[in-house]
Amino acid sequence: MNRPRRMPVAATRRLSGAAGFSLVELLTAMAVTSLMMFALLSMVGQSSTNYRISQRKVSAVADSRALFHFIENDLSSRVGDTKFFLRTNPANHSEFAFIRTRDAQDSNATGDLSACVYYVAFSNDDVNSGSPKLYRRTLDGPTTQVLLEAGNAATFPATDPTIDDPITYNIVRFEIRAQRRAADGSWQPWIETSGTAPELLEITIDLTDDFSAQRLTQEAQWLALANETNPQRRETVRRHTHRITLNP
Repeated sequence: MNRPRRMPVAATRRLSGAAGFSLVELLTAMAVTSLMMFALLSMVGQSSTNYRISQRKVSAVADSRALFHFIENDLSSRVGDTKFFLRTNPANHSEFAFIRTRDAQDSNATGDLSACVYYVAFSNDDVNSGSPKLYRRTLDGPTTQVLLEAGNAATFPATDPTIDDPITYNIVRFEIRAQRRAADGSWQPWIETSGTAPELLEITIDLTDDFSAQRLTQEAQWLALANETNPQRRETVRRHTHRITLNP
């Protein structure tokens, strides 16, 4: 009976070595895989960051468009030949007021006329932080009548952010340039003491998103951002400008 031949030990070792991977090869493969995974995660992370930035931009655009539509709707019913109020507050935000016909949907209003006041004020969001907000106040009939009777001698209506509702949050800058046509047809800055009303308002608003606003807890920080000239430090601020033509 023939007995099977035994393979030499050296040959057995050669075959065993050829069937596996050395430690160096395994470490190299792991390193390459790790680099590929790191690159993939970096791409995913960057995509997520870009998506969040895009969403913040879209949100800022939507907020500004809604605000401009709101203001334009109020100004469309402004009563001509009545005083237009415009001033700048200590924080360098523009504030304005005007007399308009009463909104039929405002069941709490009295009389046929009311006055609208748009102003910016810094108010608390919680016990530890606050932010500038754009407020809108509607004056009742008797208060509006007082403004009408005072004519050009009327003073800017009183405001109170503790009872008025904000309509836009995270205001970095709210600026209005009022203009009026000169005799030659060109646009010139409107002068309040001229006794006339402006014919065009150029409204510029700088907004930041909710995520960025969380890092600005004090009014001084908001003022510093508004006056910042470094583009990199203002990268979270979105500027929007809209021009509104007024009734004569």
